[in-house]
Amino acid sequence: MVWIARPDADTLRRTEASGFPVHLVVEEDIPAIEIITDENGVPTKGGLIGYALAYTLMIGFIGYFFYFIP
Repeated sequence: MVWIARPDADTLRRTEASGFPVHLVVEEDIPAIEIITDENGVPTKGGLIGYALAYTLMIGFIGYFFYFIP
């Protein structure tokens, strides 16, 4: 379970600007990221391409930090 703190602007306006932001903790489940599949459970080509692009970008960003930043 993940707790997400979101600023609650409506409550802040109703409390006569108490001087600090009022936060409302919203308890909601974040769905797991899964590859897109068809009705038979077989990964689609678009899902596979998206996974490949995501991992390529991730490796590129990590490689950038190790290669160019030091």
